[in-house]
Amino acid sequence: MIQTFDWPLRRLLWMLLLIGMAGCQQAAKNSIEETAVPDTLPTMVSTASDRTSLPPPQVGITAVSPQSSTINETQPSPTSVPTIDPQTFGPGSLIAVSMDGRVGVRLNEFPETMRDRVAETILAESDDYWIALAQRQLDLTYHRLNFRNFITAGKGQLPLPPTQLWQITLDTNGPSRQTIEGNDFLVHAYQFESTLLTDTDSPGEAEPTLAEIGGVWDEPFIFPLDPDLLLQRTGNACVNESGFPPNSFDSENISIFYDYACTPQSTGPLGCHRTFAPDLSCLEAIDGRNGRFETTIRYKRLRWDAALADQVRIGPVTHLNAPDMQVVAEDLHNNRIIYRYFTPESCALQENAVGAAGWRRLLQFDATLYNVGGEALEIGPIVTEDPLTNMFQYNACHDHFHFSNYGAFEFASEGQTSGSKQAFCVESTDRYSNNETSPLTHPYSCSYQGIQAGWVDEYDAGLDVQWIDITDVAFEGETAVAELSFLANLDQFLCEGTLTLDGDGNQLFEPSGFRTETGLPINRPQCDFSSNWNANNAGSLTLSIPASGSFVTEPCSDTHPGPLRNCGFVAHDELFSCEVGSEVGITAVIDTETIPQLIRVCEISDKLKTGIACTFQDAITNVVIAEKTSQNTTTCPAIRDAETFSGGFSLYIAPAFVNDAIQKIEIRQE
Repeated sequence: MIQTFDWPLRRLLWMLLLIGMAGCQQAAKNSIEETAVPDTLPTMVSTASDRTSLPPPQVGITAVSPQSSTINETQPSPTSVPTIDPQTFGPGSLIAVSMDGRVGVRLNEFPETMRDRVAETILAESDDYWIALAQRQLDLTYHRLNFRNFITAGKGQLPLPPTQLWQITLDTNGPSRQTIEGNDFLVHAYQFESTLLTDTDSPGEAEPTLAEIGGVWDEPFIFPLDPDLLLQRTGNACVNESGFPPNSFDSENISIFYDYACTPQSTGPLGCHRTFAPDLSCLEAIDGRNGRFETTIRYKRLRWDAALADQVRIGPVTHLNAPDMQVVAEDLHNNRIIYRYFTPESCALQENAVGAAGWRRLLQFDATLYNVGGEALEIGPIVTEDPLTNMFQYNACHDHFHFSNYGAFEFASEGQTSGSKQAFCVESTDRYSNNETSPLTHPYSCSYQGIQAGWVDEYDAGLDVQWIDITDVAFEGETAVAELSFLANLDQFLCEGTLTLDGDGNQLFEPSGFRTETGLPINRPQCDFSSNWNANNAGSLTLSIPASGSFVTEPCSDTHPGPLRNCGFVAHDELFSCEVGSEVGITAVIDTETIPQLIRVCEISDKLKTGIACTFQDAITNVVIAEKTSQNTTTCPAIRDAETFSGGFSLYIAPAFVNDAIQKIEIRQE
């Protein structure tokens, strides 16, 4: 992430070095388009011719369910930890948050022959559909509000309240069809309202006008009118990778990277773009594809109201005067399966994050550690060479520092070993709590690390090596059952209690029993751990894993209904051979042209004997079949893991409109 501008020069220089080392320069196929995608997919043609705050809403909110490549069942929670009575907190601060919103669905990717039918179907959707869409739009505030202190000097973080407290009220006029800058949209206005509950000091630290009762701040924000398919439509133009390893964004996690201020010139460790530079700015890209919606988010400091505070208070506090880390088992539900190709030189292979080079099938998942204590967990400044602790070790391949004793992932299934977690930046990424012990602001970053009270440290599915390699899982049928566990702070490097200091107030360390790869001893902070400190340090999930496919072949949930989506596909039975680099004709015959279908052309794996269920970004070709008999051409890709040089491809089929059924398709290779 970008550093604040008023830090001492020495710390800034350290930060520049650390962030400059933050990512893996993995040799891999660059599968993301560098420019915005075409306005429409190719179509196969016939060969023949100032408001008061409201209490938390319990109606009108639909939680966004993450797409998952597995059938999930949570396991019993770990031993519960008693929580502190909120009456002991004392008065805090209340801030009303509101916004006039407008959200839309862009229809341009649908063939014109079906667009009216699609529009009528979506216009008839229930309020839940539009509320979920508005929530996905509001999710795009994550980066600029949670890391606001890095964007504007002298400002602090100003996060939205937790999603459980969001009230989204739809305009009673309902949705309408509109042409905006030549694009065909369905648009619905809405009103967003919620309430922040926090301590007494941090509102003024976040924004000076909020230090006093009645103070108002209007935070300008630019949204895409249609919040979906950002990567498919705009490439990486709106992706701010600062502080993340390269290649950490994908179509499913792009909301955490959204930054409307990104430009092609913003590159390097402190810029938006680390993986590669796009051709367009974010605003240019969304103007042409998703549509632009400009608004302001209003924050108004309220008088203290104990009754309102009781209504909007969220988040346990287990130890009032100490940090306490809790694994958020529910976040393991956000998981998905992908295929990825690894070269022998890849960092993931060198770190044993995958079992072999070539095509591997990976289970990606979220891992979240939540500070439910009343104090921040502080690690402090990261020093490149610290003989006192050696807690962070530089990794030459990934070109950043690893914290190897953060926790571990265990994956229990026949033929599959457990994997370890190496945190590269322990910091406060999102505020899960809404109570008097959880400030809105914090000082933590990749160079000065820690987790604020009521905040979480998240490792989202899609980040590099945030996965388990499931390629070699044994399948006796169509599925295999496995248990995924996140075990935090096993080695007691995170002080969930009180740090031990010497007579001069300096922090003390003790031998951990671990050594670095070069044999140096690793010391950990001396800590007087709180009672039951580790009772909430584990979370598990039972998974039913399909024997083949990826999240692309899973049912769709809460996504754009059109042809660019990455869900709802079915594999065609046949794998096709061809001459590498040649133009291959594909003739498709469908039962009826009134229900257009999609064909996605993907690579195949010789070693795995399967097609690679690929995303829109990784596909060789994506086409809409809009007529009964139609044809198109594709370029034959090499089979990258074949013993001998050869070519081939696989096909995946889906309806162009998610509400339609998949048709039987006859495919002929010409």
